[in-house]
Amino acid sequence: MSMKKFEGFKPETIDFLWELRMNNSKEWMEQNRDRYKEVLKEPFDAFAAELAELSPMFCGEKAKFSVSRINRDIRYSKDKSPYRPNRWVVLYDEKYRGTEWKEHPSFYFELMPEGYSHGLGMWCAKPSFLTAYRKKIESNPAAFQRLIKKFDKDPLFRLEGEEYKKIKNESLDPLAQKWYKKKDVLMVAGGELEEMIFSPDLPRYLAEEWARLKGMYAFLGDIEAE
Repeated sequence: MSMKKFEGFKPETIDFLWELRMNNSKEWMEQNRDRYKEVLKEPFDAFAAELAELSPMFCGEKAKFSVSRINRDIRYSKDKSPYRPNRWVVLYDEKYRGTEWKEHPSFYFELMPEGYSHGLGMWCAKPSFLTAYRKKIESNPAAFQRLIKKFDKDPLFRLEGEEYKKIKNESLDPLAQKWYKKKDVLMVAGGELEEMIFSPDLPRYLAEEWARLKGMYAFLGDIEAE
């Protein structure tokens, strides 16, 4: 059976996420399992598949995608609530297997009861990758400066992520220095719920906005850790 076409998220989707946050238990989920599939799982899966079809616009080629599970892994967490009251999708280079994408740049979209977030990021980069990242910046500071300058006052995406306190390179411009010190390189946009979230045009809107990050995706994707 073919997947349904994405028609935009519904107010019922947001209602479900709010209620799950307030009633995060197996008993509640079992009572609402069919509702979960109808208002969250099926539309989000259709949304993710449509984004993947549009991925050449922002990745340069067809990307793989992974959608978060509703169940949380609570084995090593202080928070023992069994379900996630949010849902996300990541899109990444098809050469990565399993969870390898976590160590490399990927695009993401996350839907929460109170809003949404999306952009480009690296969440679990290894120290060897970050060392190679800094060496690449140092190898051609002028080219890197041109790449990041357009994001300095970008109206949509902002630079986020943890940074090293002791790592610095005084020869770099202050703007480049902000990027140079990052542990997590994240270009993030988002906000409260708005009309676009409920539109069938959401995947294309994201693909067109992410196309602006294509140069940074290529820069990060070309890095080879020793």
